[in-house]
Amino acid sequence: MTASADHARALAALERDARAHPRDARVQLAIGQTLQHLERPLQALEAYERALAMNPQLGAAWTLRGHLLRQAGRLADASVCFNNAIACGEDVASHLYFLGALGLGALPDAAPPEFVRALFDEYADRFDDDLVDTLRYRGHEQVCAPLAALHPAPFESVLDLGCGSGLAAPLLRPLSRRLAGVDLSPRMLERATATGLYDELHVAEAVAHLRATAARHDLVVACDVFIYLGDLAPMFDAVSHVLAPGGVFAFTVEEGHAESGYDLLPTLRYAHSEAWLRELAQVRSLRVTRCERAPLREGHGEAIAGLTMHLRRD
Repeated sequence: MTASADHARALAALERDARAHPRDARVQLAIGQTLQHLERPLQALEAYERALAMNPQLGAAWTLRGHLLRQAGRLADASVCFNNAIACGEDVASHLYFLGALGLGALPDAAPPEFVRALFDEYADRFDDDLVDTLRYRGHEQVCAPLAALHPAPFESVLDLGCGSGLAAPLLRPLSRRLAGVDLSPRMLERATATGLYDELHVAEAVAHLRATAARHDLVVACDVFIYLGDLAPMFDAVSHVLAPGGVFAFTVEEGHAESGYDLLPTLRYAHSEAWLRELAQVRSLRVTRCERAPLREGHGEAIAGLTMHLRRD
């Protein structure tokens, strides 16, 4: 049975519960979540509104309603929802991040790790299909394709930052004598383990892992990771800590043009400017050997502009 069929069965059961318990806000909340899984956002929005009419203190309903409004471009209405969720006791750091994506309040330096972990734990089972087949993601290919020309001999030690389900592993393994991965999401690392392509995997936040490890690597890659990190200075410092002389640091970003070097978009993803990335590299003695513009994926039917950069530590 497909996931869609499972959700359809769950919706039918929840609708029976709603008829039996017409004032139960949590049943309406569950109906809204199931409708979202079925890609019926307008009906999901109506379910969240019914839940909040029954219980205005249901913070999760405010959050989910806010995200649907954000995705619909109703940013002012979304901001009301996120502030109401905070008032109901929902996680403050994540909701300040959501508000930052709407251009309200301070610009966060990064997405809260708890938000990223929960997002990808929930996304793990359908991650590869959604990202590659639906969104036509190609960032891992753009990072890995030039590596053989940049470094003809196999890399002794490779670190895949934010490795997720191991999407880049089939491309990195032939180039690597040893391949390690690190990711925040335990569920994603279960998928990466199942590939059998990594020599070691670590559940950790990337910068914290880089600062703590005694290992040294001659290739560090970060495919579609920096969309959840705004200020990349700590990341560049941490990579410099583990990168061997002559080593390569390769990554993708969504391209932005903010004067500060980065900005948080309403999509909840960060965008970074090429000029700022070059400055970060230069002050850490990382030479830009390659910088290419190409779409990273699609979003709402449009190509998402991206940069793929390859840096070398001389």
